Amino acid sequence: MRPAALALALVLLAPSGARPRTARSPWLLFPIDVRRFDHVSSKFGPRRMNGFRRLHRGVDLVAPRGSYVVAAREGRVADSGRARACGWYVTLQHANSWRTVYCHLRTDPRQLGIVEGLEVPAMGVVGEVGSSGHSTGPHLHFTLLDERGHARDPLLALFTPAETLQVLRKMGLAR
Repeated sequence: MRPAALALALVLLAPSGARPRTARSPWLLFPIDVRRFDHVSSKFGPRRMNGFRRLHRGVDLVAPRGSYVVAAREGRVADSGRARACGWYVTLQHANSWRTVYCHLRTDPRQLGIVEGLEVPAMGVVGEVGSSGHSTGPHLHFTLLDERGHARDPLLALFTPAETLQVLRKMGLAR
């Protein structure tokens, strides 16, 4: 299926105005190769970090180093580079003005051509699982930001790995 058809299918699955609420309302595909995903090591919400109680602004998805990190939905690269805590990262801006952030990537995403302004299709590779920045092991730290830049619980917006695989099979993109 062509990227345009995939984008249309995702719009049909969840309108671009879809907003995650307290109840689970998936509109984002799972951002790691679902065959390699292991487990969620840290959920969204308050936790103790460096002796202080702080908001963990995303979800940590464990997979082997080098596993593909993919766009959870079509979007435009708003930023990519390196930050002290996040390590190598990519930020995608989506049609509904929400953003997804992919952190702790293995290498500089710009080496893969992931540069500001690039249009990335849903499930397009944006990097590989790594352990850059402040990280205790290979995983993807995945953040979801609303139109005001406030962090939201990504697990409420993500299709599960099994649901993502089912969607890809219906589109003829997986067996």
